[in-house]
Amino acid sequence: MNELEYLYIVIIAMAISTFITRLAPFILFSSGKESSMLNYVAKSTPPMVMMILVIYMLKDVNYLSSELLHTFIALAITIGFQLFKRNALLSIVAGTAIYMFFVQM
Repeated sequence: MNELEYLYIVIIAMAISTFITRLAPFILFSSGKESSMLNYVAKSTPPMVMMILVIYMLKDVNYLSSELLHTFIALAITIGFQLFKRNALLSIVAGTAIYMFFVQM
């Protein structure tokens, strides 16, 4: 098998995989009934995303520099927005923007 045939096979496999993964939710949830599993995933996804972002942010912090202060200011703003507004997207964007502002200074 030459390189071109290999690339064609890979492209076809990727296209089929993408199509199946995009079609699967419509097939699985086409009945219209609410699923308890789907409700659980919808309810728990924003806190999971925020926890992943917090862990990612804290993993490379140099605890002996001013970066620590900048990190905890951004974390406090994120937590504050989440507690007062209860909007995960707003909290994530605000905390990320403040953190990126401090990183770029």
